[in-house]
Amino acid sequence: MKTFSQKAILVALFSAVATPAMSTDMPTLFGQAHISFGSVSEDTGTRYSANSVASHASRIGIKGSIDTESDTKVIYSFVWEVDMTDNAKSSADNLKSRDQYVGLKNSWGELRVGRDDSPYKLAGKKNVEHLSDTWADFNNIIDKGQDTRNDDSIAYWNKIGPGKLGIAYAAGNDDPSLGALNVGQNSSIAYDIKIDNFGFAIATQTIKHSSTNDETGVKLSVGYKLGNTQLGLMYETVKDDLVLDNKNTYVSIKQKLSDANSLVVAYGIKDQGLANDATMTALSFQHALDKKVSVYALWADGADGGLNDASKLAGDGSAMVAGIIAKF
Repeated sequence: MKTFSQKAILVALFSAVATPAMSTDMPTLFGQAHISFGSVSEDTGTRYSANSVASHASRIGIKGSIDTESDTKVIYSFVWEVDMTDNAKSSADNLKSRDQYVGLKNSWGELRVGRDDSPYKLAGKKNVEHLSDTWADFNNIIDKGQDTRNDDSIAYWNKIGPGKLGIAYAAGNDDPSLGALNVGQNSSIAYDIKIDNFGFAIATQTIKHSSTNDETGVKLSVGYKLGNTQLGLMYETVKDDLVLDNKNTYVSIKQKLSDANSLVVAYGIKDQGLANDATMTALSFQHALDKKVSVYALWADGADGGLNDASKLAGDGSAMVAGIIAKF
């Protein structure tokens, strides 16, 4: 049972601006194909290694806006993830829903309703994340459980001062088996600043797992571009009533070698107060064939589960792959 009717809100949004004179811009079709191939391994007491061809969040979507007689626009985006290496005849995972929302946009900001990335998830990513969706995705260290794309979400975005403010609420679901209402309820707020070569973000998010268990994340992100070098740092604390608290640190350096070539180095540690904390180290060479197509070589190494959260390589895991990313 949903706590509020998403359908009713969508109807209200359209009804508020719908007029016979409404004009519609042509929608934009967009997407990304991202595939890697190489060798991956993990060691949890028993060593396992294999050749791998993997699709990394390849996607296709459509987005656009609809003008009205007022200054308000209706905006929409519908995106699906496509597993390009999946056996479509036997799997239900070939297509997955990503952000799918409709909203209103005006000088007062932007209001979105539907399935959408939380402000917490987006805060500060551009400062540090240069290996997104690869085997070395920073969510191996930065808590993947807090990196949410929320159903039943209503979000407000607006540029305030030098930065962008995001506030979102997701209702969650009733779960009689847990004796709880609004399980999965999510509230998030973030402020992301970009001034010249300096970037800064601060965000917090609380997720309700049950009537007695809330999980709260707080993160800070700093980025600075010095000539051809981009430096990034993200620090995050995650407190959960029922599991170990996390103190996560992730640093990255992107060095531009030429107009087409770049080198990325990244390191992260997930501190849970254990004898052996999870760590990730990654090195990548990236070559841009043009503005929309790039190829890369990547080495990633995770100790004590350092590649587990995003890449599912348990124990001491590693990956040595080449990949291609084509956007349209």
